[in-house]
Amino acid sequence: MTDPVQRLAREVARNLGDGPGAVRRERQRAAVARLTRAPRPRAHAGWWLVPLAAAVLLAMFLARPATVSAPLTVTVAQQAVMVGAWLAAPEREALVLDFPDDSRAELAARAGARLTRAEPTRVELALERGALTLHVVAVPGRDWAVTAGPFTVALTDADVTATWSSETGVLSVEVHRGSVDVTDATGTTQVRAGQRLELRDPSAASDVLARRESLPPPAHPSPAPIPVAAEPAANHSVTPQPPITRAAAPSRSTTRAAESSTWLTLAEAGDCTAALAGAARLGLSQLHRTLAAGDLDLLAHCARVTGDAARAREALLALRRRFPTDSRARTAAFLLGRIALDLDHDPPRAADWFNRYLSEAPDGALAADARRRLDELDTRR
Repeated sequence: MTDPVQRLAREVARNLGDGPGAVRRERQRAAVARLTRAPRPRAHAGWWLVPLAAAVLLAMFLARPATVSAPLTVTVAQQAVMVGAWLAAPEREALVLDFPDDSRAELAARAGARLTRAEPTRVELALERGALTLHVVAVPGRDWAVTAGPFTVALTDADVTATWSSETGVLSVEVHRGSVDVTDATGTTQVRAGQRLELRDPSAASDVLARRESLPPPAHPSPAPIPVAAEPAANHSVTPQPPITRAAAPSRSTTRAAESSTWLTLAEAGDCTAALAGAARLGLSQLHRTLAAGDLDLLAHCARVTGDAARAREALLALRRRFPTDSRARTAAFLLGRIALDLDHDPPRAADWFNRYLSEAPDGALAADARRRLDELDTRR
């Protein structure tokens, strides 16, 4: 009679396959079940305990959840999108990102965001400006998050629109289905379907003030301002539909303000050459001192796209210098490595920046890419 352990080994070997798969696991479980049936009582009935013990160990191994590390496939118009990619919707058209399992993200016209993470267990998007609508289908073990300034919107199965203005520091979260958790420095607020949450970043006031102070004085004296009531001290509130409509702030009439708006609009629309030229007319050194982190990042992006290494490097260094705790400052280290490698053709400097990124974000979204590039640089030596 064939040794039961040998029979078990042959059954398992016959059902092995490449990679974790539901069919392969089911076959192996069936093999274990066949070989662990108790035989008919005999004088020496204890012989089958040996293969049973081995089968139990194998079943425990098969029952463990498979570790999946491959990134999710994210596409825009059937073109793959890499983690870290900057996404800018055109001026009059939305930009749609398709994810596996029928989930999708839709950037409204002129909105901008960055895909910072796309893994089976977590998807993250950094909203830089404008409106982003998420239609998330629940997948066990997968979380979603949208970051905007100091705020984070977390969800697993919901439809939600987040609108962020880096100019005013205001985030609006409107839930259409399900519920989301919105976190800021004061804690976490749950927002359910039919509700809208508005948050204001208090630190954004300093950036707005800096921009206003950078403008030249008007040609004619302005009339005395009309006193208005102070805003409530609280910086957020949840309201039912329909959302609260606020009066638009008065537009600036100076030429400089119009030019500033123009270069940002061109950048958001993807016309990086014209945007960079408009920013240069305003004075890049001045912009480096006054722009918000998201706008500095956008300025650097335009310079990189047009192949202007010097301007891209200056904008990224300003971002790291002025916003050292911002996650984009760490990403800037990686992008400085890309500039040194792809535009300046300076491998030693590129390696320094990739190593600096890994020291600041060893588990960051671009860590694997940084290590791969360092390996390639070592191979060239």
